[in-house]
Amino acid sequence: MPNSMTDRAKELDAAAKDIDLESLQAAKSAVATSCQEYVRWAELFSRRLDGVDPGELHKFARAFSLTLLGHLPTRPETCPFCIQYGHDKSCQGCGYATTHGRCDAEDSAFSLFIEAFQELGRSVYLDTGEFCCSPYDARMHLNLTIKATRDVAMRLQEDLPSAGAKRLMELKAAYLDTMVWFIPVLLLSEEVRERSLLVRRMLLNYW
Repeated sequence: MPNSMTDRAKELDAAAKDIDLESLQAAKSAVATSCQEYVRWAELFSRRLDGVDPGELHKFARAFSLTLLGHLPTRPETCPFCIQYGHDKSCQGCGYATTHGRCDAEDSAFSLFIEAFQELGRSVYLDTGEFCCSPYDARMHLNLTIKATRDVAMRLQEDLPSAGAKRLMELKAAYLDTMVWFIPVLLLSEEVRERSLLVRRMLLNYW
């Protein structure tokens, strides 16, 4: 019986091998830029946290979460496949489309992920719930979370230069999953927590 995991790995290898160096470098540069911008924002949030009034911590958690989500590498310019096969090629020959479905198809891996991702952002934006922990615990949780996400972004920047196309996609998938996991759901609603879990499930098929 053929090994489906091995077959899948071979399919992904074949898809990634067709990415040219120019497309790969452009995608890595865009991912690095998103990380650099996020690190600056994380440091700003970290500096401002101590001065936030206890009654404003929920609003602060929402703003931080939206900033985090807004700087994740989900746009076409961060994907070597979109760069190489998008625009005038209209996805013709795209290995990602072959292995995951065209990104504009309703049931493709990316479409299912991005729909869940957008709904997560919407639920954070509309969140009006109150957290169940003390202001002290909330502040400590936010402090640790902000620093952790900054460190994750910095590590991704360090890993990018040596990454080939397949490794880049693996790094992106892991980065997206980790950053969504760090959303401070303790300070947000149950809906946000459920939406974040759905995004992480969709990421299992992202690459």
